[in-house]
Amino acid sequence: MLLGAIALGGVAWGADWLWWRNKTDADAYGAIEVHHRFAVKLKNRRIEERSERPHPEECVHSLFPHQGDNPCWYVARHRNDVEEIDSGQWHFYNQ
Repeated sequence: MLLGAIALGGVAWGADWLWWRNKTDADAYGAIEVHHRFAVKLKNRRIEERSERPHPEECVHSLFPHQGDNPCWYVARHRNDVEEIDSGQWHFYNQ
């Protein structure tokens, strides 16, 4: 059963790759505007938000990632993601 699932996944990826590969470059690639925000956890237990300027991210019009680019459907779902950054754990001890 496991080998069947692996084989089915391989066939699906291969068919997607062949379909994607036969497209012209204009049809195979796209760009979606992405907004990156960072939530920085500070030492005083507050959270500071920082934003980058929106920028276009290249993606592929396919079901699976190809050539190092994510599929456009995935990028569209994650265009407003927030990345959490921890500035480090600070422990205060009473002496």
